[in-house]
Order: sequence, then C-alpha cells, then structure tokens
Amino acid sequence: MRRLYPLPSLTLLALGCTVESEPVLEPIHGPDAVPEVRPDTPGNNLQFNFDAGDLVETFASSDGNFTVHFAREGEHAVNDADVNTNGVPDFVEDVADAYMEVLAHYESLGFRAPESDARIPDNGGDGTFDVYLVDFAGVGDGAFRQDSCLASNGERCIGFMTQENDFVGYGYPSTKIANRILGSHEFFHAVQAAYDVNQGSVLAEGTAVWATESFDPSLDDFEWFSSGFFDNPDRPIDEPLPGPVDPFSYGAGVFFKFLDERFGTETIRVLWERCENGANGQDDPQWLTELDGAIAEVGDGSFAEAMVDFAQWNLKTDDFADPSSSYANGAAYPRVKIETVNAPFSDDSIRVYHASSQYRAMDPGPRTEMTAALVSEDPAELEGLRLVLASESGDVATTQVVADATAGTETLSVVEAERFVAIVVSTNPDGDSKKPGLCVGNADEVEACKAALLAGGTGGAGGTGGAGGTGGAGDDGGSGGGESDGDGCGCALPTQAPASSSLLALLGLSLLLRRRRR
Repeated sequence: MRRLYPLPSLTLLALGCTVESEPVLEPIHGPDAVPEVRPDTPGNNLQFNFDAGDLVETFASSDGNFTVHFAREGEHAVNDADVNTNGVPDFVEDVADAYMEVLAHYESLGFRAPESDARIPDNGGDGTFDVYLVDFAGVGDGAFRQDSCLASNGERCIGFMTQENDFVGYGYPSTKIANRILGSHEFFHAVQAAYDVNQGSVLAEGTAVWATESFDPSLDDFEWFSSGFFDNPDRPIDEPLPGPVDPFSYGAGVFFKFLDERFGTETIRVLWERCENGANGQDDPQWLTELDGAIAEVGDGSFAEAMVDFAQWNLKTDDFADPSSSYANGAAYPRVKIETVNAPFSDDSIRVYHASSQYRAMDPGPRTEMTAALVSEDPAELEGLRLVLASESGDVATTQVVADATAGTETLSVVEAERFVAIVVSTNPDGDSKKPGLCVGNADEVEACKAALLAGGTGGAGGTGGAGGTGGAGDDGGSGGGESDGDGCGCALPTQAPASSSLLALLGLSLLLRRRRR
C-alpha cells in the first residue's frame, strides 16, 4: 500500500491481469482456492471498501486487461466530469489508460504480466486486473491485497488493487500525475508477485520506485524517496529499517537505478527471474545472493565490483554530480551521509555491515597526500572490505580505489583539495559485521597508527579524531542491520513477507499532507 510520506507503499504483493487470450490455468492452493473477499463483496471487513448501499459500476480498459470498479454517488464517488460525453467519468478512463500504459512499458522491458485471477471466477476472477476506486480518507492513496497463490509455487500469487477515488486534498499536481504514480508503482508489485512475494521490502519497494522512474522520469517519487537511502548508506542494502515507516526500502530505489545505469536495465528483470522458487536449481533463492549471478548473466561484472562502484557513484550527486562517471540525473539526488572527523583519524574498531558503505571526511590541512588503511590481527575482520580514497575540490569529487586496503601506502594528492574522504565498502553479500581498525592521514601518520593499533590489539570500541560530524556507522550503537550479536545493534530482515497489504493509520494526516507539499 502507498503511504503519502515517507512511505508510498508498505507491502510487496499483489496482482491480477493477463495478456493471454486463453491462459492455461493451474490450480491455486488449499483453503485459498475459495472465492476471495474484494472491496465490493457484501459484508467484507477490508479497511478500504465500498459501502453496502453503493451502486458499483465497472469499466473495461480498451486493451481488455483491466477492470476499473467505481461508484458515482456516496463517499466513494469519483469526479463525475465527462468532457468527451461518453457516459464514463474521465477520471475512470484516466485510471484505465494509466494502467494500460504501465503494463505495456513493463512488458516492453521483458517483465511478466501478473498472474490471471481467472482461477477465482466467483469473485472478480475474469482474467483482468481489478482496480477498485474507494475513498482512503487522506490516510493513503493505494494498496494491494493478495488473493491466492499457485499450487505449484506458493510464492507466485494473485491479487487486486484498491486506489484513491478522487485525490481531493492530497496535493498531487493533478489526478493524472497521481494515477501515473500509483499505477506504475503499485502495478509493479503485481508484476513482482508473478515471480516471488517473499523477497522482503527492500527489493519490493526499491524496484517499484525504480519502476516508476523507468516508466516516466518526469514523475518525482524517485527523487523524493532517494534520501531514505542516502541518509543510511552504512546499513546493509537488503535490510529495511525497523518500525512501520521505512524510508530506506523506498530509498533503495537508488541502488536499482545504479544497477540499471551501470549494467543495463535488464539486470532488474534478470534478478527477479532468479528469485523465483526453483530458479537455477535453488529451492528458495534470495535476491542479494542472486545479484552476483544476475550481473554476470547480463554482462561483465560482479557484485563486489558493483558495491565499490556504487560507493563512488554515491559521492557524485547534488552539486558534485558527474554524469560521465555516475548517475545521469545525479544533480537531482541529495548528498550521501558523510561523517566529519579530524585528521589524522584513528579508530580501533569500526563496525561494517555487509553490503554497505561508510564515508568519513576531513580537512587535509597542510598535507599534500592522504591515505587510509584497515587494520586487524584477524584476517577474517578484513574479508570482503575495500577502501576508496576521494578528494573534493569545489564541486568536483575525484575517487581512487585502493588496491590493498591494509597497506596505507597508496596515496591520493590533496594539494588543492578542500576535503579528503575515506570510504569503507563491504562487498560481502551476507554474514556478520566486520570490526577492523581504521587509520586515515598521510602515509607516515597511517603507518604509526597501524603500529599502535596492532600493538594494542584491534577490536575494541572507541576511536580518536571524531569531530561530531553528520554521524556514521561503525560504533556499537550504530544504525542497525546485519545480525544482533549482543553488543549493541541489530535488526533482522523478515523471512516471510506479509500476506496482504494493509494501511497503518498511525501515520496521521500531517505526515500524509507533508508527502505532497513539495
């Protein structure tokens, strides 16, 4: 379901719609094979539904793939404007047109259409994708609900869409824009459900945000949500923030945009194909461990290389945007979170989660060259970690990947630099957090720091040189993610996706209005 800000959608399920004229239908499973409850089912207990006395009409899209359910009177009435005088409210036609255009776009990228609901013929199951236009009373603008799943693969599922009936008071620039945002984001959850509904909210919401941007780059949801990631780069890319409101999952659209631009748009489709149960011989594949194979399948590269490139691209946004070596539209993205510290910097135990990056910046002062090194007596604490050195001068960021993250001898010139940035990148797709020491300064300072840390043993908390900057990961009270190992933070990715989308009313109208006042 879409929430107005900071979350447009909480779940990853849904579906309905087919472009096959006579699909071969397999059974749906067990107790789910009975007729499903829809917003117009008498006596239903759905949160967003038609009233018992509503006269609900239907309108079929011209391509035969969608059925829009609407009312002309009562609380759930749509705007009755009918400029073309064909007897159908323009708003209803606009909804159908948006969904048709969205389906055509996703199919042009090679994605599957959603599974057909013809398996449940007693309730809306005519093989078209059902969109129910009901009043959300300002607490959301759209939601999916899962109906049933296939007997042969219980993570490929069928469902329907409920959507705001008029968007009055929502602050969208127009209802046409609202319908295009809702249609592109939420219908992509239906597409996802044709592959696997249990991949977690980061892949679900992140690729849905990416999908909206792919469908119509003039829509601004992608840019609006991107801060959810850029504020949390030190968090594992596959783990949502705890709590009912998770801007990180939506902001993770940035990661999928990176994969799109760096390796090709087909990377996202191939990744979803590899997530289906049984794909490549895996009973229940998970997306982050499948990403290395997806990248290799579409071209030259690996997950480890992608994480290092991603960390560099994320330094080149906002005023530092450079389309020649980073995002094409990076000027519209906010700056990544960078912790400001003093040089020389020393920390005997930073905490690095899998598939994440940490940025520390400092004034180089009189130094002409700077470097950095990761330090640990235990090689396991360094496994999969990489270092990137960067300098910032004016609005130009220059990066250099360090060949040996432990040496501290490969330097970057900072003669004209205003800031030096040390980026610690984890290229591990899973596993426990790493806790190496970190030394930053010129070559002599780093060498002295390494000797001191190794003499004292690495792995404790604390550190020196911090200047109370914008904050960062690495301490035991950090941003969370990865495992919980008894000394501070931890949050776990749910192993099971929710069975249906439902709106949580605790967001309050002020947050919702904030979502659209830009």
